[in-house]
Amino acid sequence: MNKHNNFHSFPLLLSLAFFSVNLFSQASNPLSAEFLAGLPPEVADELLLNNAVKKEEDLEKLFRADTKFIKSKDILEKIRYELKSIEKRIDVAEGRSSNSLERFGEDFFSTIQSSFMPVNVPSSSGSYVVDVGDEFSMMLTGASKVSASSSDKQMVQRDGTILIPNIGKLSVAGMTLGEAEKAIVDYLKITSPGVTPFISLSKVRDINILLLGGVISPGVFTLGGGSNVLTALNVAGGISDTGSYRKIEHKRNGKVVQIVDLYEIFIFGNMNLNTDLRSGDVLLVHPMQTSIPVSGGINTPAIFEVLPGETAADLIKYAGGFSAAFKGHQNIFVKRSDISSNRIIDLPVDNMDLFSLEARDILLIPSYSNILEPAKEVIIEGLVNRPGQYYVDQNETLSDLIKRAGGYKENAYEFGSALYRQSIVETEKEFAQLNYFETLRFIVSNLAQPGMSANSGVVKLLAEELRAGVHNGRIVTEFNLNQLSKNPSNDIVLEHMDRIVIPQMQKVVYLFGDFKNPSNVGFNPNSSIKDYIQMAGGLNKSAQKEMIIIDPSGASKAYKMGFFANNKLDIYPGSIIYAPRDIAKVGGIRYAASVSPILSSLALSLASLNSIKD
Repeated sequence: MNKHNNFHSFPLLLSLAFFSVNLFSQASNPLSAEFLAGLPPEVADELLLNNAVKKEEDLEKLFRADTKFIKSKDILEKIRYELKSIEKRIDVAEGRSSNSLERFGEDFFSTIQSSFMPVNVPSSSGSYVVDVGDEFSMMLTGASKVSASSSDKQMVQRDGTILIPNIGKLSVAGMTLGEAEKAIVDYLKITSPGVTPFISLSKVRDINILLLGGVISPGVFTLGGGSNVLTALNVAGGISDTGSYRKIEHKRNGKVVQIVDLYEIFIFGNMNLNTDLRSGDVLLVHPMQTSIPVSGGINTPAIFEVLPGETAADLIKYAGGFSAAFKGHQNIFVKRSDISSNRIIDLPVDNMDLFSLEARDILLIPSYSNILEPAKEVIIEGLVNRPGQYYVDQNETLSDLIKRAGGYKENAYEFGSALYRQSIVETEKEFAQLNYFETLRFIVSNLAQPGMSANSGVVKLLAEELRAGVHNGRIVTEFNLNQLSKNPSNDIVLEHMDRIVIPQMQKVVYLFGDFKNPSNVGFNPNSSIKDYIQMAGGLNKSAQKEMIIIDPSGASKAYKMGFFANNKLDIYPGSIIYAPRDIAKVGGIRYAASVSPILSSLALSLASLNSIKD
């Protein structure tokens, strides 16, 4: 995408301006909520901050009949410049330029400005050259009767002189500010002994500068006196895609005053712009020189402009030098292309200052960096002596952490402890969704069979079962430290974001599902599973004969009612007895006997809830 010319079309710019005027006239806020909502937050905030009254006034002036052509051109340039800036910010915010190298220096002129024209602020530098149009504030004190009041302001006249009230004229044009102040003091010592002057520059003159060549908006610009080359380039929108950052001629009266290399400023901070601009000066930005992309193990990957005779060492210096990722390498690579071939040159670092660059060269800097592995963070809660958040190493196990936490407290229920793993939650959800779709597919494929009806309620029951499911990522594992010591292979290695809960024993057995009176009953070591079922009033007629028993550890097993039922099945404090519903008995549906086991498997997610109190 051509960043500089995207909004350069006058018709498009004009239509955008009309849109903006219409927008301003319809609301007190000059930017609509819909427009702002479509921008990145930081861009929208800056627009709201810098927008409002001044921009509305500018657009009104643009379409007034009495607005001069030059003023209209300035306003249009201002709009175009800000649109370009917004486009640049959006590209960066949306990451469109993150995968490609940008030209070095391009960002310098791409900020959104609160005002298109530079502020006319007097220069405080003693090297500022005084000329026609500059204005001074004067206050004369002393015994003389000709002392002026502090409000006197005197402008340098066309003949280059400044009037000292009631005393005379003095020529100051062409002097530096420091020289002019000294000349006034010396003049008063001769003409008015005893008078002390206090002089300050209150306003600088306007100057007209011509910018040509590779700038975004070439033309004549009005700047404040004392402006330098950077000021002028910024007002013109910066360097264009074809302009050079390395060769900018500053001409005066047809002669070159200085040649500016912006890399000296942007890279080394050498702002040697002591020559101020004057009216009639010309800035000529030459065409871009050879450009070389540099990427890899350097501090500033970008496309750099090189001058004739510059070497690979110069380019590495412009790119901020090698980064830490280059450490350990001895060579860099130069991809050199011509009309007939491409080849890779293996260039030793020691020979970079002897290697001249050519057009179409590409510098590839090898790099290596470690993958940063964050410390594993694990939380342990409940009845340990030091519960809290711990950082564990790569091989730390469950028993290691329990020992670091001071071991179990007296009433800790090891058998009911739980380990929840964040990475397993997504797996549980994925399989639950797969189970759900497989069941739906089965039901839909059998709706046309005798005895099947879309109104049978099967889908509703399925949805209810799924809504009851809880995906907590629990891992069934051993928590007894003695057992883990005897069998280290059962001691699970901890992962980042694991959560361990050590509960207090709850002497309660939970009965959920299709019981006549689902309830929580007190644990009795002498009670069998049949006893607990009777305490819940027995099973409903719609209940399946096969129930699910969940131990406090999270392990599950099936229990089938009948004459040969195993009544010696162990029930522990905190166990869950779950009775699934038999859909065939609810709806009298053919094929429901096949659906029912699938639904029952979904009930495991509900059954995984145990007696742990968070």
